Amino acid sequence: MATDTTTQNIPLTNMADSPAYSRIKGAEEHILQLPDGRQLAYAHNGPSDSRTIVIFFSGVMSVGTAYDVPEPCRKLGVHWIAPTLAGNGNTSSRDTSIPYNVTLARDICALLSHFYPTGEYDQIYVAGGSYGTVHAQMLYGAPYDLFPPGRKIAGCVLLAGFSPFKYHRDHAKSLSWANWFSVGPPSQLVPFRLLQRAFSSAIGSKMKTEDGAKTFLRNTLFDMMDADEKKVCAEWLKRKEVTEDEFITRMARGCVTCCKNWDGFLEVSDVIHSDWGFEPSTLDEEHSKPMLVVSSDKDQIGGATNSWLVANYKRAWAKTIPGGHISSLYYMDDIFGDIITSIAATLSAAAIVSNNNPLPEQLLLYTHAIKELTPDETTGENSVTAGLATPAGYYPENLSHPASYSNQ
Repeated sequence: MATDTTTQNIPLTNMADSPAYSRIKGAEEHILQLPDGRQLAYAHNGPSDSRTIVIFFSGVMSVGTAYDVPEPCRKLGVHWIAPTLAGNGNTSSRDTSIPYNVTLARDICALLSHFYPTGEYDQIYVAGGSYGTVHAQMLYGAPYDLFPPGRKIAGCVLLAGFSPFKYHRDHAKSLSWANWFSVGPPSQLVPFRLLQRAFSSAIGSKMKTEDGAKTFLRNTLFDMMDADEKKVCAEWLKRKEVTEDEFITRMARGCVTCCKNWDGFLEVSDVIHSDWGFEPSTLDEEHSKPMLVVSSDKDQIGGATNSWLVANYKRAWAKTIPGGHISSLYYMDDIFGDIITSIAATLSAAAIVSNNNPLPEQLLLYTHAIKELTPDETTGENSVTAGLATPAGYYPENLSHPASYSNQ
């Protein structure tokens, strides 16, 4: 007897409060032994058999954590996976004779195969914050022979992103003085990574203890917030039922763990300047999935090259939020609500044009997501649909080419 599979694995109920999501479990670190003899540290949260995956890469001096999954992702029942980058914390340093993008693709292939031995998933979102946006982009544009799971990438989210400096010729003009020295031209001209080593020596003692890391984070991030951002941050922490000290302590612990190994930090500039395996403006249609590029209007650390990203990725659009470098944390529900509903709109338009009947499972999944994320069901200040930023091209006049839309 034939089985109707159109609704299998689709979360027909709101999974936001599902026991599959646990802050305690999401904060746990796991270790995967890799085929090349190295090891990969990671955290994950949500149902490990979900057919929708988010792979999120964090920035410098941090480790992968899945402590808190955005509400739209929980509603969809996604499996949130957060790897720790090579040469950071308990993830082994890489073989430098192999290009960085190749090692990354192999590591993530191994991680996905660990959870999904037969590839039983339908969609992958690749996402990252600050330096982690480099890795999200590397997977987004990776050739499919190098990263076969890339065929199932549905979208990409970049928070305070970095562009590939190999192709962004004028990147130095966009950087702050701090970034100009740390990842700009001087970091490539001064030999033996002397600038990077000097910085790691200067802060290394602070990163040996939790208290030292907390002081560093307060000085560089929290004390830099203006009154408006401090208020928004306090409201966000209250909603999350977390105190400021608990939040900073958790970040500090990640810093201390990360800085057990400085190899990853020392190669940050080299990685940003390296060949990522593709040029954004020449990616084919298959590799041009929706990309949301998020900037914080007072960010002095990352995001300076976001306009280049939006101009060079065919299906990228911009969203600007208030605050400094970590302010995207306060708006993660909005941000992931944006990308999920935008992809749903693309699929809906494509289905209308092609007269698909019955609707494909992917479309049913995201159509349900739109219904679940309506303002009537998620009212209040933290509504995931508040301020929805949608790229052009989803409206009837554009239905002749439903999968394409312009930059904003």
